[in-house]
Amino acid sequence: MSIHQWTVRTLSAGVLAAAIAAPMPALATPTPAPTPPPAPTAPSNSAVQATCDQWANNRAPRLRASRATVDFTKNPDWTWTGIGPGLDAEQNAIRVELGTLPGTVARAGTNQRLANALRAYQGRLTEYNAALSVDRGARASGEATWAKSNPAYKRVTDATNAVITLCRTL
Repeated sequence: MSIHQWTVRTLSAGVLAAAIAAPMPALATPTPAPTPPPAPTAPSNSAVQATCDQWANNRAPRLRASRATVDFTKNPDWTWTGIGPGLDAEQNAIRVELGTLPGTVARAGTNQRLANALRAYQGRLTEYNAALSVDRGARASGEATWAKSNPAYKRVTDATNAVITLCRTL
């Protein structure tokens, strides 16, 4: 064994002995007892909220189109010819929204109150769409058309407000 090898081994052994003799801080403190699991809480409302968000997102384009139609009729000089493109846009938006509602109702199936409110809304929206079609068909007959509002629109608004109120409380 050369002097160089002897020196390296001696130093290595000394460093190892010093490391073993020194107390290790991690081993000096006792391991804490495990914490108990958290107490069970109420079921998550995230699925209900996601359903409400889905409904609101699907309703937004139709709502914009409906508001544009309502705003158009606030002009005392509005005409059926002028409102035609707005009604087309609104009825197209209603058809799209009606196409999304079965999936939204199915998603709300775990919460019967929400599912029932959405079904009522779906019925009112279908009724409003039919009323718009009737009014469009009668537009040339003068008195057969609505002057300032469509009663079916009020019922759709009431059903909308019921869903919004329910979504805020769930």
